[in-house]
Amino acid sequence: MMGVFAQLERSMIAARLRHGRREKATQGGYAYGAPPYGWRAHQKELAPEEPEQAGRARARQLRDEDELSYREIAAALDAEGIRPKRGERWHPETVRRMLANTTDCPPTLRRRTS
Repeated sequence: MMGVFAQLERSMIAARLRHGRREKATQGGYAYGAPPYGWRAHQKELAPEEPEQAGRARARQLRDEDELSYREIAAALDAEGIRPKRGERWHPETVRRMLANTTDCPPTLRRRTS
């Protein structure tokens, strides 16, 4: 019985957090966790981080012009001294996620279509 109530409480907490994030988004604030590579939270909004934007542009250039793999792009960024947001070196999955956002606009909450 306690497990049922614990599961109910977890789902209620998740629903409150989702509602709060959506409410903050409608009021114009950013409330979706750590900003992705290329962006920083500034006065409750996402603002471009210029050195990281240059890193994003270089990774896109390597992918589009040289047609390198994510692993090769990670090695090239490390060799050029472009640092990731966290950690010491680039990981291929980090490069893939960074390149998945093809726009220069900050990411927003993607609504589920279910």
